Amino acid sequence: MASDDPFISTDDLGNYLGRDVSADDGALIAVDAACNIIRDLTGQTFNGVTGDTVTLDGSGTDCLLLPQVPVTAAGTVTLGGVALTEGLDYVLADARKLIRTAGTSWTTTLYGDLTVWDLGRQNVTVTYDHGYAGTVPSDVRMVALQVASRIALQGIVTAETLASQVLTYASPALDLTPGERLILNRHRAY
Repeated sequence: MASDDPFISTDDLGNYLGRDVSADDGALIAVDAACNIIRDLTGQTFNGVTGDTVTLDGSGTDCLLLPQVPVTAAGTVTLGGVALTEGLDYVLADARKLIRTAGTSWTTTLYGDLTVWDLGRQNVTVTYDHGYAGTVPSDVRMVALQVASRIALQGIVTAETLASQVLTYASPALDLTPGERLILNRHRAY
């Protein structure tokens, strides 16, 4: 699965709506749009990615935060072009943090015994695996299904008139509700 593939399917949407939407091209568009809205808001891909490379600024502290979570493996880490050894020069902690340890490669101890990531612009390169190889968390999937269902059922309208009745939707289909935003805030990149 590519990092930009939808993490819910039209089958999921059909089950959520209680009807078959497999022949509906709009359902596929709704699923894709809902997943992209969530990715844009959180800054996360959610899908499992192997071998992603990121270049970071050295912080002058003992901890660097990787931009995508959860981190499942830290492969190659270089500091100023010098390869570091996992377990000796750094450790991966809390599914996101690269903690600098007092190893043998390129050790800087600016603050006594504390080994830090050297200050610098774009001097740390990390190749790592991240995201959910299996199923994306259920709360994220539920928000995606809610958004996709609004897109599929409501479309771009905010109100409809049927005979003498006016049906006004609570919000535009692409807007997230406060509850949906609250759920997604827990998954944001900081």
